[in-house]
Amino acid sequence: GVEQPRHRSRKSKAPLRRRSMRMIVEVDRPVPLATDGEIAAINLAGARRRAWARFAENPRLPGIAETVVDKERLAAQFLGDLDALDRLETLASEFARVDDSYRAPLVQAEVASAVHEFADARSHLARAAIMGGPRDTVERHALTINQACGVEVDAVLAARRRIAAVSGRLEDLVPLGAVLADLERFTEADAISQQ
Repeated sequence: GVEQPRHRSRKSKAPLRRRSMRMIVEVDRPVPLATDGEIAAINLAGARRRAWARFAENPRLPGIAETVVDKERLAAQFLGDLDALDRLETLASEFARVDDSYRAPLVQAEVASAVHEFADARSHLARAAIMGGPRDTVERHALTINQACGVEVDAVLAARRRIAAVSGRLEDLVPLGAVLADLERFTEADAISQQ
């Protein structure tokens, strides 16, 4: 275990980032670095059902269709649930029926991309842009499609670098690392994953 100093105030005298401190932790048993697979699958199934229930209550609720897409895509990718692709197509057509904003073609583009219908995905993205979809969202989708198709990869890399440099967010660093890996620039991709 970790030995705690005795009779020491818990209140810091200096900001944590300025203090130099090392702690050695003894671990008697291996500690999992992620949630157990079975538990993760159960959690995903519950999150997916809750998202669908919220969509059924109010399909135009901001972000709910997009959340369903994320959960179903995870079910397909990590659980091998190929029925998720059918559910995604059902979601996209139902959402397009009830929502006349740019969100519907963005959802349709995500679904088309998930089933590798990239020409359809591009068409939906173009419609979303015309309907006033956020430029950065449309651009990110287009970059993902271009990367998946191996189109304009140098431009994709430049755009991913620019986006990641501006935001520094994990959700922008991961696609940058992925494009670097696709280009077999593994040392750079590894450096990105360490950020």
